[in-house]
Amino acid sequence: MAFPFMQPKAGDTRPQECSAEEVSTRVYVDNDLVRRVRNGDASAFEELFNRHQKRVYNIALRVLGDENEAADATQDVFVRAYQSIGKLSSDAAFVTWLKTMTVNLCRDMLRRRARIRFDSLDATVETEDGQQMQTEVADWSGNPEALLDKKQMKETVGRAIDSLSPEFREAVTLFYLDGSEIADIAKIVGAPVGTIKSRLSRARAELKRKLESYVKN
Repeated sequence: MAFPFMQPKAGDTRPQECSAEEVSTRVYVDNDLVRRVRNGDASAFEELFNRHQKRVYNIALRVLGDENEAADATQDVFVRAYQSIGKLSSDAAFVTWLKTMTVNLCRDMLRRRARIRFDSLDATVETEDGQQMQTEVADWSGNPEALLDKKQMKETVGRAIDSLSPEFREAVTLFYLDGSEIADIAKIVGAPVGTIKSRLSRARAELKRKLESYVKN
């Protein structure tokens, strides 16, 4: 099953901070759209897709490391969402439910693939305002001016992230690139808050250790 409007595009990098009022408004709009979908309004599901497909695509892209696979995953996620939206409780956040579905699908794809690749650090992404930009990986060195050749550094960062365990990659992707709160990440991946904090801390330490030779003293 597929929908003609499902043409995934590259999405945002880490979103800007939103006020509590903005978040509440977005949740209200999502809930209203979900209600309309349940009542048979197909256009409401298209609107949900347009609101959230960039986020789903970016998560899939960073976890899977392949643009084609990320596009396939995005379509599969929304097909599954459409088929099971009736199971979503009225007080559940649609976007958290959607991200959980995305992570679980990507896990399945990684298991089938048998090996992990992360080769899309230089992929062009599209922001909400339609601008094209390169994804920037967060610099944990504390001294961005000390980085050597940028191209070589990006390739090195790609290999460093490639070497992370799937659990670390999920945490890094959801926290640094998607902008999810730690409590939400815990719900999405099905792990305690303390475990997520530990994964982020260990992932930062591992990446810093792997990249320290590229930072001037």
